[in-house]
Amino acid sequence: MSQTSRAVGLTIAFFASLVCFAGQTAQTWFVVLDVAPDPAVITDASIRERIVATGWPWRVRDIESGIEMLLVPPGKFMMGASVGDADATAAEQPAHEVTISKPFYLSRSEVTQDQWMKMMGSNPSRFQPSEFIAEATAIREKQILEITNTGLTRQEAEQKLGPLQVQFGATANWPVESMTQEELQSFMQKTSLQLPTEAQWEYACRAGTTSVTYGSLDTIAWCGANSQEHTHPVATKVANAFGMHDMLGNVWEWCQDYYSADLYSADKGGITDPTGPASGARKVVRGGNWLSLPKTCRASYRIAGAEGHPAYGLRVARNVNQ
Repeated sequence: MSQTSRAVGLTIAFFASLVCFAGQTAQTWFVVLDVAPDPAVITDASIRERIVATGWPWRVRDIESGIEMLLVPPGKFMMGASVGDADATAAEQPAHEVTISKPFYLSRSEVTQDQWMKMMGSNPSRFQPSEFIAEATAIREKQILEITNTGLTRQEAEQKLGPLQVQFGATANWPVESMTQEELQSFMQKTSLQLPTEAQWEYACRAGTTSVTYGSLDTIAWCGANSQEHTHPVATKVANAFGMHDMLGNVWEWCQDYYSADLYSADKGGITDPTGPASGARKVVRGGNWLSLPKTCRASYRIAGAEGHPAYGLRVARNVNQ
């Protein structure tokens, strides 16, 4: 197909999507920010075509929570161990074909402390200004003690050290973390949003890739190699081909599914919209976190989550038929 024909086809599909969207008046949960994908964000023309073909606007904002969300088009992918991944665990094998049959919305980044606070009125996160002030104060007291042990007074020690230095200020745009399952469910009820299924999450993370990551880890993720042992503001690393930031690193992201270590062993491919086991002890988390080793900060790695930990946060989703 020539470039001209492809452009004409995309234009026709775009205007058809406008007509389709005009009839979706029942969808009152969002406001539209951009109907068509921004080529500067969704650089792959084929992905832009797939998004337009759904008939749904590309970029929206959830009215209740204020969270920005991007449309993920339907498609097929190989779920599980990536091609050539020597670190793949038994829980990631075998790789198997999965179909995501319907488009869905996914938050462009992890839910922030500010977004959580607006809905919940409190912030469970460990990484807040008070945490950094307390840490800096403790370090300073240790330094003062070391100096006074040499014979100087406390006043002389404080003068020698200078003013208290706190490395961080506001953390409103940092990912929320450390919530309990009860708090997580309460947030979902208040927003009418949901967690992505494990299949939706991996599909959105890969964004068409078959490798362990969607780019150089240092450029796309805050992990143990570069995080300085704390989370960082969301969307400060390079996004994937669907426009999603921090799919890897920063915080683990909760999924809807219950965790089963041998779930894939019975999967022979050809599965559509899987939702995981009907019950279980713990839910799945994906994506790695600010402490992760590079080999565990990758698309297919999956573990059972532990609530109330500063390495665990969330990204929200919404199906288009809700």
